[in-house]
Amino acid sequence: MTDTLLPYIELASALEACLSLPDTPELLDPQLLRRAHELLDILKTTLPDATNFAQMSLITETVHAGVQRRYAELHHEQNTLTSLISKNREVADQLEQSLRADQYLSQEAWNSFDIARKLIARQGGILLTHLDSIQVERLVAKNLNEMLKSPTTSALTQAMHSLIREASTLFEGFERQNRQIMSVVEAVYTRFNQLPGFTLGPPQLSSLENYRQDLEQLGEKTAEFCRRPINLMTDKASLAKKFGMEVVVPLRDLFTQLKTETDWWLRELSIPIQEQIQVKKVALEKCEEDVSMIRDQITTLEARKEETEIALSRLHQQEAAVERIMALTQTFPFEKPAQ
Repeated sequence: MTDTLLPYIELASALEACLSLPDTPELLDPQLLRRAHELLDILKTTLPDATNFAQMSLITETVHAGVQRRYAELHHEQNTLTSLISKNREVADQLEQSLRADQYLSQEAWNSFDIARKLIARQGGILLTHLDSIQVERLVAKNLNEMLKSPTTSALTQAMHSLIREASTLFEGFERQNRQIMSVVEAVYTRFNQLPGFTLGPPQLSSLENYRQDLEQLGEKTAEFCRRPINLMTDKASLAKKFGMEVVVPLRDLFTQLKTETDWWLRELSIPIQEQIQVKKVALEKCEEDVSMIRDQITTLEARKEETEIALSRLHQQEAAVERIMALTQTFPFEKPAQ
C-alpha cells in the first residue's frame, strides 16, 4: 500500500509546494483554491480517483494559464517602465544640460551687471558732484562778489555774463559725464538682450535738452538785463540783488532740479535689469525643481521596476511548481484505482 501511495505522495508534495507560494491565491478563485487544499489532504492519505485527477488537471491548468497571463502583464509593465525610465532620464539630462548652460550664462551676466552697476554708481557719483549745491553756491558767490567789487557798470555786467558762462561750462562738463554713463547703460542693456530669457526694452536715457534751453534762456535774460539803461542809475548792491532775483535764483533752481532728476534717473537705471534677473532666477529655480521632480519620478519608476522583476522571479517559481505537477500527472498512470 505504501509503494502504491508513493507517486501520489510526491504529487502531494508538489501540490503543497505550489499552494505555499504567495502568488497562488491570486491565480485561483476562492472555490478552486479551497478545492486544491482538499485535494492535498486526499493525496496525503488516500488514493485519488478519476474525479480527483480531473479536478487536479483543472486546478493546474488554471494556475498555468494564470501564470502565463501574469507573465504577459509583468513583461508589458517591465517594458513600459523601462521605456518611461529611459525617456524621463533623457528629458532630465537635456533639461539639466540646458539648465547648467543657462546658469553659466546667467552667472556671467550677473557678474557683468555687478561690475557695470558699480561703474555706473562711481560715474554717477562724479556726475552728481558737478551739480553739488556747494559747488554751485561757490560759483554764484564768486561772481556776486565780483559784481559788488566792480568799479564800473561795465565791469559789473561782465561779472553777470561771467556767471552764466561758468554755469554753462559746468553744465557742459555734466553733459559729457552723462553721455559716458549712457554709453555704459546702452552696452549693458545690449549685453543682457543677447542672453536667453532677457527681453529688455531700450534704457530710459537722461534728456538734458529742456535744461539746456532753460540755461540758454537765462543767458538771453542776462544779456537783456545788462542792456537796460536804468542800470546806469542804480547802485551796485541794488543791481546785484535784482540780478539775483531774476537770474541767480532760477539758475540755482535749474541745477537743483537737474540734480534731483539725475539722482532719480541713476537709481532707476538698474531696476529693469534687476527685475529681469529676478525673473530669470525664479525660472532657473523652477527648472531645477522640474529636474529634481523628474529624477524623483525616475527613482519611483526604478523602484516599481525592481518590484516587477521580483514578481517575475516569484512567478518563475510558480511556473516551475506548476510544471512539476503537470509532469507528474503525465509520468504516472493516474487512472481510477481498483476497488
